Amino acid sequence: MLPDASERVLVMKKSDITYIICSVFSAMTAFFYFFAMWLHIRLPRYYPLEHTWKWVKEEGVPSQGWYAKQAFAFLAAGAVTLVVYFILKRSIGTETNLKPALTKMLGIVATLIIIICMGYMLYYEFDKGVFTSMGLQ
Repeated sequence: MLPDASERVLVMKKSDITYIICSVFSAMTAFFYFFAMWLHIRLPRYYPLEHTWKWVKEEGVPSQGWYAKQAFAFLAAGAVTLVVYFILKRSIGTETNLKPALTKMLGIVATLIIIICMGYMLYYEFDKGVFTSMGLQ
């Protein structure tokens, strides 16, 4: 006798959980980097000539803000990914396949998030004049 719908449990293979986790981490890393740029989140900047970090941007002194943006993106994406992982582990077992349509949709959504965020990052850098100062525009 088959269990009724309330007793059925969705179960997934470890490879399916890994696919979901990697997709979430990749998309969220791009999203949080974009988020830091778009909202101009105040993060420390690295001053390579002085070998130091500062919260202020000094005019006329070369500095790099992407180190902190990347760290912020990795840490925030890691936190979201951990939450997703624990939700999956708590609510789902470990022995069946993800439906192909769901796999495809997750891949498409993750890819779109990454493309949109990367597009904004390129726009941001072109608009800021970074490529001009390098002689690439």
